[in-house]
Amino acid sequence: MNKVLSILLTLSASFTLLGAEMPVERIYVSTDREVYIAGDVVWCSLFCVDPQGRLSSQSAVSYLELISTEGTVAEAKVGLLAGRGAGSFRIPVTVPTGVYRLVSYTAVNTNEEGTPWIAGSRILTIFNTLSAARVKDGVEILDEGSYSRLQRTSSPTCGSVEFSSSARVRKGSDVGVFIRNNGPVAEMSFSVYHEDDIIPAAQDNSVGGFLASLSSSANPDFIGDRPLEYDGEIITAHVKGRMTGNSLTTLSSAGAPSNLYVGLTDNGRVSFMTNNIYGERDIVCEVSGLDGEGGAIEIDNPFIYPSSGPMPKLQLSKVSQSDLVARKVALRGERTLRLDTLSTLTRHREDLFLESAPLKRFHLDNYTRFPSVKEVLVEIIPMLSLHREKGKNIIRITVIDGADVYKTRVGNLLVMMDGVVITDIDKLLEFDAMLIEDVDVYQQAVTCGPVSFSGVANFITKRNYVTALSFPSNVRVLDFKGVSYPVAYYGTPPEGDGEDLRQVLYWDPALRVGAGAQERITFRAPGYQGRFRAVADGIAGDGSPIHHEWTFEVE
Repeated sequence: MNKVLSILLTLSASFTLLGAEMPVERIYVSTDREVYIAGDVVWCSLFCVDPQGRLSSQSAVSYLELISTEGTVAEAKVGLLAGRGAGSFRIPVTVPTGVYRLVSYTAVNTNEEGTPWIAGSRILTIFNTLSAARVKDGVEILDEGSYSRLQRTSSPTCGSVEFSSSARVRKGSDVGVFIRNNGPVAEMSFSVYHEDDIIPAAQDNSVGGFLASLSSSANPDFIGDRPLEYDGEIITAHVKGRMTGNSLTTLSSAGAPSNLYVGLTDNGRVSFMTNNIYGERDIVCEVSGLDGEGGAIEIDNPFIYPSSGPMPKLQLSKVSQSDLVARKVALRGERTLRLDTLSTLTRHREDLFLESAPLKRFHLDNYTRFPSVKEVLVEIIPMLSLHREKGKNIIRITVIDGADVYKTRVGNLLVMMDGVVITDIDKLLEFDAMLIEDVDVYQQAVTCGPVSFSGVANFITKRNYVTALSFPSNVRVLDFKGVSYPVAYYGTPPEGDGEDLRQVLYWDPALRVGAGAQERITFRAPGYQGRFRAVADGIAGDGSPIHHEWTFEVE
């Protein structure tokens, strides 16, 4: 154990040094559209670049906040891979009508003096169709005549990307769009959405303006010491209660896929260097040396809740009422059409504990069912054996060598339930074995950071019952909002019996078109008439901006 602690302390010192090397990076945010209603999902695409406008491979996670002049109303984490990221979040149904700023920043951005996230932020116009609440001093009421004279603003066309498609299509038909790139490789987001007569608040940023601003902020003053997250989110926590020196601490997520990370407490603090945990998960934290019933571990909040900066007002008129009703009906129909099942998971990096390790799975329904875990071990799983040492129950793992002779493997076995570390074997033995579906046994050494285990036994329950266990006082079960899964919607026709009222027809957060290449995109027109807008937004390989828009009619 002393050797393990020494290694961990060395890693901790190295980690601090790495955190001192602060890169300069900036994030530009694009979204699937500009106008939303409360309850809508916002799909995002991120471009993390260096001061020359080239995609950066430094940070592996970013943080998004949706803020008004009254504060933050929604948060999300988005993974970054070679400078590109994609994610989504749902606008709370309680947000008041108004104008919001969507900002994105990395951990090292928070160390800078000033507000480096403003230059790449995006203005979103949000209506709450269920409430009369409005952002304080953020809405201006216009009469019908004044509203009709408003003009929709858009970013200027730039870059070498061109669209080619029909200007009019029939509802319910397939639509093809050719995207030609006459310049260097193009990294873009591409969206096709319904454009009604609601006038969004004007954007105060564009990809061109963002890139032009990079030189003026290339040498920032760093006043903080939050470390660079080069592999993924660094989850930090503080431990309350008495501890016996520096204690090993584990963080594991309940359910599949499995994630396991090991940290070391230092003066009541602990850090877990993850490769990003995706989705909303129950996580279980255990501090080995925590003493006393009052002890607990609490995860730190990584968000910083910045100011929105100067914000335009939302110009509102009764003339928009019919369009808002149509949006409300479309949002209600999303569940009927099962749009959430039509999205496609895009490329991302995830460190899944045991993902590639060979295993032996025991599906207990294939055997005589036994009510106790002890009987399952004795009767069904020959390589696991229960022993009692120094007054405690332990499980040993055995393997079969080439001569078919059982040999007990030296070392410790990692016991898990639904991917959660179980150090108190009595808790496992007390569990109702009839609720266990599978037992996965890994008969080889596995390593988690600096800690090695002789093998792994993961008891998988039928409904993720592990979080219902009565854990000892040094264990805490927490709700954890991980990194958003990066998804695209490639225009797959919706299922279900409802009318096709989709507002977004296509969304690709990571469209890449090679130099001099051409891409063809196909999607299905909706079941209603209207005007639709296609938008490509991004950065070319030489650091120049790309923005192109095109409208067409569905008849």
